[in-house]
Amino acid sequence: MADPKMTNIELDPTEVALVIGEDQGSMTIRVVAATEVADGATDVPEPHEIAIALAMRLLKDPEFHDSVLDWYDAQDEENEDDEDEEMEVDGKADAPAKPKP
Repeated sequence: MADPKMTNIELDPTEVALVIGEDQGSMTIRVVAATEVADGATDVPEPHEIAIALAMRLLKDPEFHDSVLDWYDAQDEENEDDEDEEMEVDGKADAPAKPKP
């Protein structure tokens, strides 16, 4: 029987997931691949390399961690600005046309 505190996810055969957590105040990161790469393999799929590189960088470079969070916050602000602009444009587009004299 599965642990009720655990969540199962299904990955496509080419997918790799970063599982980021926290344990006693420290960040934990696991790289979970749908398919394993053989030990000593010389041809590692790019998604695996990217996931491992991100995991290592997040764990070893606190400035990168902060930079990622700053980037993410900026994206939220940009998305809000874009939504505001779309609402303005939509509002003008939905307004009834003025009759010609």
